[in-house]
Amino acid sequence: MRFSIRLLSVVSCLSLIASAADEVPAKLPPLPWHMVNLWWSTSGEVKDFTSFSVDVDISTDMPSETYNLYISPFSGAINGHLIYGGIQTNCNGWDAMKPEDQTRLHGGHGFIFSRWSEKPDLTLKDVRATPGGVVEAAGYEGNFVSGRRPYPWKAGKYTFRLQRLDTEITDGKPHTWVGAFVHEHATGKDIFVNALRFPGDTLTHSGKNAGFMEFYSTAKLHTPPDLAKLPPLEVRFSNLCFNGAPAELKKIDANFIRSAMKRSDGLAAPISPNLLHVSSTDDGREITCRLVNQPFPDSEEPNRTLWPTKK
Repeated sequence: MRFSIRLLSVVSCLSLIASAADEVPAKLPPLPWHMVNLWWSTSGEVKDFTSFSVDVDISTDMPSETYNLYISPFSGAINGHLIYGGIQTNCNGWDAMKPEDQTRLHGGHGFIFSRWSEKPDLTLKDVRATPGGVVEAAGYEGNFVSGRRPYPWKAGKYTFRLQRLDTEITDGKPHTWVGAFVHEHATGKDIFVNALRFPGDTLTHSGKNAGFMEFYSTAKLHTPPDLAKLPPLEVRFSNLCFNGAPAELKKIDANFIRSAMKRSDGLAAPISPNLLHVSSTDDGREITCRLVNQPFPDSEEPNRTLWPTKK
């Protein structure tokens, strides 16, 4: 996976970097391939935050034995702490029931919800998971804690939801839990992914959202996908909501990492071949990412504002 939400801090740089050459690279970069960053700008912070939701439509099954694909429909910040999550073909981590073993388990298809801290103060006490889930707290991508829930998702429609849960007193200070849930429309099932703990008894969401799609690497599967065999996958992100109401959208941008650059934490930002075409509906409520099996020139998908479009 090797991608940190810290990429939020380099979006202004992306808009200033021109493509080095408008031609298909002769040599493909190493994994991860971070194929696109999507940025939803809204009317501002969401005070008294209680919930967030977004719909994800996946057109094609993506087998875990062939692909490490991460579809992330959300990232942002709660009480100033960066978050992200989404859908993976290969989720992995430590057994949630005995994480002290730190034996890495590979659960195949599943869902993930993670948060970061500027300080090395996150532990496994900051995550709630269920039997069969996996967790991790580490510092190799910044200080983070994460929970992953293996689940055999298939092509179809899913709603990813964050929900404020209970508040507790820890070390004399209030902390509030936020749960991640996925609704599978085909079956009507609601899946609990995990819950993460945030400082404070009230919550404020940044009101900003970001998403991405990425081919990543794991110890189990670490070779790049065979481009010629990539399926005609389409992923649609839609129905972005805060506190149960449609988000007040101001702008949606698409950015592609094509030149070597550094993130704010000093790590290299993951470069990708051009494999995704992106588009927006006229009202900005639905973004479609279409995977192709032949890299294309930069000029076909420039860094740009997807919505609103200039008349």
